[in-house]
Amino acid sequence: VQKKDADAIYFLGLKHYFGELGLTKDISRVIELFTQAAELGSVKAHHKLGLVYYTGNGVKEDKSRGIHHWQRAAMKGDV
Repeated sequence: VQKKDADAIYFLGLKHYFGELGLTKDISRVIELFTQAAELGSVKAHHKLGLVYYTGNGVKEDKSRGIHHWQRAAMKGDV
């Protein structure tokens, strides 16, 4: 994570999202990690951020923000 590896940051975010590897479910940490990974170019992070915001899963529902992240992911090849 300290090396600014988008895949590693996304992976850590997933572990927080599902509460795996002894980590607690922490949606604010998930958002922080997914956002950092997305800023570093992670298509998967944009996709998950879209899902979290669109559905309001642990955060205030924000459909436009969710769609924005899905569009960013699509522009980078996510289908």
